[in-house]
Amino acid sequence: MPRYPSPVIGIDVVDIERLRTALARTPALRRRLFTPGELSYCEARPDPVVHLAGTLAAKEAVIKALRLGPLAAWARRIEVTRAPSGAPSARVDGLGSCAVSISHDAGVAVAVAVAFERA
Repeated sequence: MPRYPSPVIGIDVVDIERLRTALARTPALRRRLFTPGELSYCEARPDPVVHLAGTLAAKEAVIKALRLGPLAAWARRIEVTRAPSGAPSARVDGLGSCAVSISHDAGVAVAVAVAFERA
């Protein structure tokens, strides 16, 4: 019987107001956590912090799915992009990509990332 790749899932939740406070207190966090492309996408939205929170949750979910390590080491090596349809995905420097899903509700952003282990 053929062996199929096993999915590995990562999930993360970010409190939107907590991120808003952290970004106001430490403006340099934007450049440390997000790529120029991510900032461009998020800052074009009515409330950028909602989308930054979703992007951050996606990065953390990717880190968990790929078992990478601390956010500080990977934040700018992971880029969350959007297809013309708006569907997100994540590229990781040197490692490929992950499927991600992002949602926002009740003051939080949540993201799930799915990667596949080789069979």
